[in-house]
Amino acid sequence: MKEYKVIIWDFNGTLIDDIDAALASVNDMLIRRNLPIINFEQYASYVDTPIIKFYEHIFDDLYSMDFSKIAYEFNSGYEKHLPENAVMANAEEVLEYFNSKGKLQTVISATHIDKVMNRLTQFGLTKHFDKILAHNNLIAEDKTHLAVKYFAEKGISPQEAVVIGDCVADFKMAEVLGCDCILTTQGHQSRKEFAETTATVIDSLTELKNIIA
Repeated sequence: MKEYKVIIWDFNGTLIDDIDAALASVNDMLIRRNLPIINFEQYASYVDTPIIKFYEHIFDDLYSMDFSKIAYEFNSGYEKHLPENAVMANAEEVLEYFNSKGKLQTVISATHIDKVMNRLTQFGLTKHFDKILAHNNLIAEDKTHLAVKYFAEKGISPQEAVVIGDCVADFKMAEVLGCDCILTTQGHQSRKEFAETTATVIDSLTELKNIIA
């Protein structure tokens, strides 16, 4: 076990169980255009930031399309498919556990801030966090600068913090920050994608109790 004072949480696919909603929305978009649908393995291998890189894999004419309309279309479908209770299994239990241990917990997300706040409020999770940081747009751009600013404002040392996420992008953010990273296989990418990282990989958030002192 290793002791950390600060836990940086990703949102989608880490605290929120939304992989089925995201994949269903993408496939709705493909069906509307008479294109072949994709499975999770394909989806996981395409996931990237900024999110436009994902769409390069599925739309040959992407750069002749209005990306703001693509983003709106995806998010509309995502909202339609997201279940009423989309909290990741054991997430609240683990958040409460680390609060009881005095950890400073923060959400840093590439999702629109309003959507993050609305979901966390809906699921009663906002009380667990010191800060909730996200973008003010729908294009899912890189979030690393949000973390860099947060670390500077709080005077956080990289050795004090750990990033918990579900994508290689979360590991890359941790690399920039200079802190450790833990990736869960419950979200938008799998162990296959994580093989290129040096992150600790878990299959359930409950495993964190045996990793973080």
